[in-house]
Amino acid sequence: MMKRSQALLAIFWILLSWVSSEDKVMQNPLSLVVHEGDTVTLNCSYEVVNFQSLLWYKQEKKAPTFLFTLTSSGIEKKSGRLSSILDKKDFFSILNITATQTRDSAVYLCAVEAQCSLVTCSLYSNSTAEALQL
Repeated sequence: MMKRSQALLAIFWILLSWVSSEDKVMQNPLSLVVHEGDTVTLNCSYEVVNFQSLLWYKQEKKAPTFLFTLTSSGIEKKSGRLSSILDKKDFFSILNITATQTRDSAVYLCAVEAQCSLVTCSLYSNSTAEALQL
């Protein structure tokens, strides 16, 4: 008879942002430890001028694995024990993991994609960008 593992899951997550330096993506908690079988909610909030979409990724050892793209408010996306929803009115998204398992231990990434122009997403300051426009 196998005993249920009491291993702790360490779930860490960081953010990626494809937006201008004036835009912000914040998340909480930055890291957490949960017991196997728990439900976890990860939060991602953003302040982005030209919001296009919000993406969730899971990174274990190598490159991140894509989980969800969210573009519309209130539409829940599900994949197995994972689900996510976007609230464009209050500028946030959540990622829920139910019945956590040891294989869920990973870095979870929240990324915001914005529609860019030379001025809003340039590597240059606005004054330099304006000088480059012909």
